[in-house]
Amino acid sequence: MASTASNTTAQQVFGERYEHRIARAIAYIEERLHEPMTLSGLAAIACLSPFHFHRVFRTLTGESVRSFVERRKLERAVGLARKGHSWKSASAASGFRSPVSFTRAFKRVYGTTPTTFDLEGWWAARGDREAAGAISAFFLRPPPPLDPDFAVELRERPAARLAVARVWGGYLAPDRLVAAYQRLRDWADAAGIATGGGRIAGASRDDPDLTPLSRCRYDFMIELPCDVVPPPRFALAERAAGLWAITQVQGDLAAVDRAWSMLFKSWLPASGLDLRDAPVEEVYRRLPEDIGWSAFDLECCVPVAIPERG
Repeated sequence: MASTASNTTAQQVFGERYEHRIARAIAYIEERLHEPMTLSGLAAIACLSPFHFHRVFRTLTGESVRSFVERRKLERAVGLARKGHSWKSASAASGFRSPVSFTRAFKRVYGTTPTTFDLEGWWAARGDREAAGAISAFFLRPPPPLDPDFAVELRERPAARLAVARVWGGYLAPDRLVAAYQRLRDWADAAGIATGGGRIAGASRDDPDLTPLSRCRYDFMIELPCDVVPPPRFALAERAAGLWAITQVQGDLAAVDRAWSMLFKSWLPASGLDLRDAPVEEVYRRLPEDIGWSAFDLECCVPVAIPERG
């Protein structure tokens, strides 16, 4: 038992020491998927040697740097293709140097070529399909009829500095999500940072329809006063100023899911707005522990932009 406790403590210290460094490198990767990048360059961003960067990255994420970059490029390409882009333009926009390299990587990950890829068929074959279907299958469901009473507000949100607590694989282990939220909340309370009034938000960094649940990332974020720097166990991020489409929802997870489906699949296509390249957020109007984790009072927030007219 003493050995187990010692190993657990070591893992916690290891994670707190390096997690923000790896998060910084991942943010760089996400912003520049279309650009070439090297292991040494990413290691420098994380302030680690290439050897230690690769080892720490695999320990914290469960996959190699190369596998992570390739998977995220493919997921971006599939996402663009679902929005109407051709495979050629989607692969180029996602950083693949040639159609041949894209097709080779696609077949390695999805087991088929891009032109024969079938999302429903891939879902049927994925190893975590039962768990994924219970919490996702978002794009496999038909869009709900647009409710004329469905209220959406367009709101300009200012730029904000954020402290971020990240969870890997939280959909498979909800207790990790609650623990990450609580760590962020406890630190904010100790630092005298206000937590109510929509200052805490959650954001899924991956699409469970395409990303294995064990690899899905979820961030809890709190807005920071300008003079506060979070401790190393939290990443520091920025939310850019911009326009957001926002709807309020109160109820259980099913109610939240219905709101997201209506907002994304029915309201957004009819709005004429473009979707900005930023994660959607769930902003807590009332904190989960105040009303219980089985019910929520939050805002579903989607980053949008008014399309340019030619």
